[in-house]
This record gives sequence, C-alpha cells and structure tokens, in this order.
Amino acid sequence: MLRLFVVLCVVPLAAHAQSLVSAVVDATGVSEVALKRAQRATETALKQVSSLPVGEGPAFKKGAPKRCGEDCARELAGSLSAAGVVLLDLRALDGKGDRVAVEVQLWVDGERLGVKRGEGSIEGFEAAVKPVLEALLPAWARKGFGGLRLPAEPGTVVKVDGRLASAKAGEVLAVPAGVHQVDVVFLEGHAVLQRVEVGEGSRVNVEALSPAEAVTGKAPRGMSALRGVSYGVFVAGAAAIAGGLVAGSLGRGTGEGLASCQGDKRDCATLDVVQAKQAQAEAYATTGNVMLGVGSGLAATGVVLFIIDALAN
Repeated sequence: MLRLFVVLCVVPLAAHAQSLVSAVVDATGVSEVALKRAQRATETALKQVSSLPVGEGPAFKKGAPKRCGEDCARELAGSLSAAGVVLLDLRALDGKGDRVAVEVQLWVDGERLGVKRGEGSIEGFEAAVKPVLEALLPAWARKGFGGLRLPAEPGTVVKVDGRLASAKAGEVLAVPAGVHQVDVVFLEGHAVLQRVEVGEGSRVNVEALSPAEAVTGKAPRGMSALRGVSYGVFVAGAAAIAGGLVAGSLGRGTGEGLASCQGDKRDCATLDVVQAKQAQAEAYATTGNVMLGVGSGLAATGVVLFIIDALAN
C-alpha cells in the first residue's frame, strides 16, 4: 500500500485556552473565614499539581442554594470564565468547624470529569486536598504534560514518536510538554508526518489532511456508479470520434493516384474503377460523419453525467 510522507516544520497547532479556578458550591457549619482559607489552599495545591494556570475564584455567597445538584454545579461552572473549574462542597466534622469533609468536582469545558472526597483540618487543608486534586486531574493537565487531541476520522491511525497512540479517536492523549513527531496514517494508506510543539497544559488539535485531500480539497472517496458510467460513455464517444476521423482520412485517400486521360496518355483509370472509388469514398465519408456525430453526442453525455455526479457529491 502506498505511503506518502509529508514532513512539516515545528508548528504549534490550535490549542484551547487553559485556566483553572475554584469555587464553593455549598458549606455546612464552616465559617466564612475558614471557607476563604480552604479555597485559597485549594488554589495553592492546584498550582503544585496542575500544568494549567490557576486563577483566583469567586468568594462563596451566603445566599447560595444549599445542596447544589449537578445542574446547579454545571450552571456555576459555566458562569466562570475558565476552561477548568474545581468546585468545593465543605461540611464541618466538629462543632468549631476546624475539621471538614470536602467533596471536590472537576469540570472541564462544561463537562464534569469526576468527583472525589477527602477530609482534613482547615489549617492543613492544602495537604488534605492535594491528593484529591491529583486523582481528579486528567493526565494532560498535570505538571510537565500537555495533550494531543487525535483526529476523529474513522480508520485514521496516529503514531506519536513512533508509538501507536493509545487514546481513541477524538480523545486527548497526554504527552510530555515539548516537540513530538506525529504520524497520521489515513485509511487509504497515505501518511502525513509532522513535528508538533505541545505546550505545558495545552491541548493541541491534530488536524492533518491526506495528500489527496490537501490537493483536491475533498477527502478521497470511492467511485460512484454514475461517475463510472460517465467515464465509460465519454471514452466510447472519444473512440467514435477517433473512428470518424480515420474514416474521413480513408475517404480522402481513396481518390489518390487516379489520373485523368489527357493527350496521348492512356494509363488512366477506367470509368468503372473511378465510379467504384467514388462510391467507396462516399461510403467512408458517410461512415465518418455518422461516427463523428455519435461520438460527439456520447462525449457530451459523459461530460454532463460527470458534472451531475460532481455536483451531487
């Protein structure tokens, strides 16, 4: 099977804007001061484990609804201008609220990736929440890593640095931040090799066109029945036109070599021979004209069928 490799320069392909913020969805028996300390501790822990830039999230509103469900959490995550949102649900484990249980949700691009629980003191909240965040973060969002979003075309195979990608089509494959060789092998056997720079915490879309697609602007497809008919009709028309031209040439050549009887010269053709040659020339001419007419009609029909098929697809 044909394999055509196109080597591209190092290019930072389209990557999603990345940032992480935290917010509190609910708090039971925890003071406002303790809530703020827990939220800031969460952001500090995020900076230690995540490759994404971490921003300061909004303060918890006292009038916020209790027992915020998934729809409520989705609305809150969507209201924040960030690709990633960490939501905290805190509950006091003692009368003073010094020790708390926490439920942590991670939302990325409007989708909840997971929920984890932990507990610890407000004083040591950073240490308590750090392993929870590490367990929630996808591999591409961890320190020193980025991601490659693989092409979603069926049948496409992707190799990164010579190894077959383990992620499925359309998913994000975690890779160390830096430059990688990405080999996209298409269903028809063509392959495009490119060097891609993946920034820490970025998700880079692998968008490669096969050589045929890059030239024509369309993905290669199987030939339709109408396209095959158009080719056949056009070829038959072209053959008929060629036959008509040959017949015309033979007709013109039939009378060559016939000389009229002049003066004392008597080696000229007889009347019977001249009439026979003339009849043969007329037959060639008639056949040539018919073939030219039929061939032109067939060729034109083939072109029309091709145009119809091209417009339909």
